[in-house]
Amino acid sequence: MNEIARNILLVDGSAPFIKQVSQLLIPYYGIYTALSAEEALLACREQLPDLIICGEELRDTGGHHFIMALRDDPRIAHIPLIFIANRESREDMRMTMNLGADDYLVQPFKRQDLLLSIRSRLSRFAIFNNMRRVAGGGLETVIAIPLVPDALQDKLSKTEARIIKLIAEGKNTREIARELYVSIKTVENHKYNIAQKLGLTGRNSLTEYVIKNIIQPYKRP
Repeated sequence: MNEIARNILLVDGSAPFIKQVSQLLIPYYGIYTALSAEEALLACREQLPDLIICGEELRDTGGHHFIMALRDDPRIAHIPLIFIANRESREDMRMTMNLGADDYLVQPFKRQDLLLSIRSRLSRFAIFNNMRRVAGGGLETVIAIPLVPDALQDKLSKTEARIIKLIAEGKNTREIARELYVSIKTVENHKYNIAQKLGLTGRNSLTEYVIKNIIQPYKRP
């Protein structure tokens, strides 16, 4: 899938990291880069990227400080952000998500995991950014959630239908587990059962099914 019309800002103090991720994404997206928080904030205000990928160490500060500065600026606070950590830490993940990151990946990550995360965040952002005309001629942001079709709900349990809805909202397995107050393993088991009921095979088949059959039809006028 070519989404070259979508633009992504890569923010990290490591030029090799910027090059590595750029090479992964250039076939699919337009790419901007920044090595410092100051440079990244300026790029956000001037270019308004569709998504930001941020590493831990920037030339002038840390990635967490950049997230705080981003979310404190109402002009650019809405931009979805994927944080790339250098090591796995439950405490750091929790802090980063609380600061305003939309997803959290750990190096080394799989190319497909990054692409799926990007696709999910962009789809979720598009859904939540629908606009409508209101009384007086102004514009108001509508918080719109894709609905699971009745025909699909009939095949699933209530929990499975809710998980499908959360996937459509852009939540990953970790976020779904937190929302349902269950373990990641329980969510994975539910997702496996859903895939079996829908006749799906392949590691990312359920996510692709949701994008094709729920998110994309929902976004059409």
